[in-house]
Amino acid sequence: MNTKTMFATVGDWVDGLVHLSMGLVALAVLTEILFGTAYFGTSVLTNIVSLVGAVGSAGFAGVVSLLILIGMFYHRS
Repeated sequence: MNTKTMFATVGDWVDGLVHLSMGLVALAVLTEILFGTAYFGTSVLTNIVSLVGAVGSAGFAGVVSLLILIGMFYHRS
């Protein structure tokens, strides 16, 4: 197995884990909205709201970091 194939395999695993975790977050948000309680041990909605609040209070640096993250996400998918 050459290095290029090995990095492609690791990249595929990481990509799969990212998509799996995004699906789990979406499922956690949906169950918390529908049932009103956190079934996965933590309140995902509270964490998302606090994250958005932290980015919002960071001013211009928060907006730039959010744009970088969104760009990385769209570049990856």
